[in-house]
Amino acid sequence: MNMDTSQQHHGLWLIGITILLALLLSLVPMEGVSAWARPDWLLLVMFFWLLALPGQIGVVTCWFCGLLQDILYGAVLGQNAFAMAVIAYIVLVSYQRLRMFSLHKQAALVALLALFRILVDQWAQNINGVTQTHWLVFLPALTTCLLWFVIRPAIGWLQRMVVVF
Repeated sequence: MNMDTSQQHHGLWLIGITILLALLLSLVPMEGVSAWARPDWLLLVMFFWLLALPGQIGVVTCWFCGLLQDILYGAVLGQNAFAMAVIAYIVLVSYQRLRMFSLHKQAALVALLALFRILVDQWAQNINGVTQTHWLVFLPALTTCLLWFVIRPAIGWLQRMVVVF
């Protein structure tokens, strides 16, 4: 019993570190096309944890992380929180099926979820009178999708290492 509790605390520690790292990576200054191609780090990390530990990470946690992202970006308060909560709900409703998907199918779903976040972002900006009609606004969906092939095995390896130790 005591061993399960310590492993659970290690898992929560790892979840917190990966979320913090995702938030920090989303703030790294970038210029030119790389700024347009910035992957959605928080989406990648939250998607992994929603699939891996649906009992630990839920809609409220994702909403709170999205709210933190709104504050860090200076975005319309609630736009990222709303998008993350909807994404969490979608993943949690079907996480058992999504776990069985191949890495390629999961990456395609990550691309669709990233596209949803982009569309919510564009919608909120259009309501506020700020429009970006350049096609490059959709580039993060591609980079986020491609990064899933690296992030999923990397965080999975970290998760296994924490459980071993």
